[in-house]
Amino acid sequence: MVCLFVCFAHYTHARTTHTHNRIDTHPGPFRVDQNYVFANRTDSPALSVTDDDKHNSFPGGPPYMATGKDMWAIVNAWCELVPRVHHVYEHLLGEMYGWSLGAAHVGLPHVLSESFMISATQISEGEGWPLIDALDDDDVCLYSTTKENEDKLPYTMHYCQNYWLGKWFIGKYRLDSNFLSCDAPLLMEPPHDIGKKYDFFIKPGGVPYGRKEKMQPKIVKREQFMICQMIARLNDAATWFKDNTCDEGTANYEKSFIFHHNLDPDNNEGGEKKAKW
Repeated sequence: MVCLFVCFAHYTHARTTHTHNRIDTHPGPFRVDQNYVFANRTDSPALSVTDDDKHNSFPGGPPYMATGKDMWAIVNAWCELVPRVHHVYEHLLGEMYGWSLGAAHVGLPHVLSESFMISATQISEGEGWPLIDALDDDDVCLYSTTKENEDKLPYTMHYCQNYWLGKWFIGKYRLDSNFLSCDAPLLMEPPHDIGKKYDFFIKPGGVPYGRKEKMQPKIVKREQFMICQMIARLNDAATWFKDNTCDEGTANYEKSFIFHHNLDPDNNEGGEKKAKW
């Protein structure tokens, strides 16, 4: 069986023996020039896929789970088609479009799994956000490793977005490049009630800087979850790295780094705080 879930922001898949995480409602891979992609395979089943299957059975992202036989068939088709896809679609997700078209070519659609992963907080369906929406407000920031609590959560956080609430923020492109160095501080961890304190966010690089942008209550809760969970996990990773690489007494474990000059939403002195790359 094939199991996939979303890894590119909004895309989808399905078959009785295949699953993955649903992504979007547009059939992205079927927008490429199929006449070119299948120029040497003019009888390909991919060319006669129904509109319903284009939307719901083939566009999806990893991880994929399949029987060895099915995986072998899809991977071989993918290897043949993906260079041709890249020729007409030189963009992010092209390699996944190649996978989807390869699966269609060998007649192996995928069954959707919509609860494995979360990424963008504004997504209305196709990701595991209902699991977060159902959390008690006091549990959103809990960093639990017990199976009982973990079973209530998606398996994967796809760290492909910026997350913000008030002036609390986490985003990979503003994380200093020396984050793992021995003398760099860890990230300041937010209090567990930030979802009750703010219904707006201030972008670190907003124009004009300091502008408050409102959020819906559901989005507040999702942003709070991602901020709390990502910061805690990044700190755990950095702590482990420092424990294993820094000379004794040289590691900085102070949780003090923030992405603004201060956390007061009404104090914008100093303007934008630039990342160090």
